[in-house]
Amino acid sequence: MRLRLRPRAALAALAVLCVVAWLDGTAAAAPVRVAAVFDRDAALGGSTALDVRLRLDPSQLTRAPLTEVRFAYPRSLGLVSSGLGLATCTRPASDFAQVLIVAPRLGGCPPNAVMGFGTALALVRLTNGQVIPEYAAVTVLSGPFEHGRLGLVVFVDGQRPFGAKLAFRGEVGDAPAPYGGALTVRMPMVPGLEELATISLVELRITIGSHAIRYYERRGGQQVAYRPTGVELPLRCPAGGFRFRAQVRFADHSRRSALSSTPCPPAFASPSSGR
Repeated sequence: MRLRLRPRAALAALAVLCVVAWLDGTAAAAPVRVAAVFDRDAALGGSTALDVRLRLDPSQLTRAPLTEVRFAYPRSLGLVSSGLGLATCTRPASDFAQVLIVAPRLGGCPPNAVMGFGTALALVRLTNGQVIPEYAAVTVLSGPFEHGRLGLVVFVDGQRPFGAKLAFRGEVGDAPAPYGGALTVRMPMVPGLEELATISLVELRITIGSHAIRYYERRGGQQVAYRPTGVELPLRCPAGGFRFRAQVRFADHSRRSALSSTPCPPAFASPSSGR
């Protein structure tokens, strides 16, 4: 099967130039950057969506394929104890072995397993030297518990130009101090792709507890949609704010990491008894 790329060549070149321009504009920045942001109306003692953005500069990194992304977060954040992941997304082991899958939306998993939505941008380098940006939608779902850890299933749904759907396995586990937990996603190379192309991730954005998530429950004999409770914030702010760490690992065993600190939101304000 041949990929018909020539009709998209001009558009692809323009998109690559846009990516390169963005990288040139941040030449002084580190090769890996991470940022985590709470909802604008987040308050200590309440719940919030957690928006995480990871950016990589391929010009400063190895050409080896990315194999793992690990995001460490503070112990005081209630990610596992949130209202997310009430159902379990169970996929056959063959999905994660072949990576490239054919499946309906959410891979046939229940909507009550969705923990977050996001987007991704990668550069696909073909063996003929052509570089093509690939845009994708990302869905993070709760998987089975294994060895006391919450499993994750991550679907990457390519939008353009290739439109491939990928399945990755992950988990939520412990992390050493000053962190408490870590969300890890393993991304093995797509079998058979090594001789055709290499893929460099440029940007990954995931919103855990996204406002777009809808769960369903039975009320009065009817199926009712609702938004699940997001990530729980502690009553008190950690000293120095909420600290995060992202680490990426490549097939050549090299690693890079980045740190980020998120300011504390205000304390939750109880309704005044005088109103």
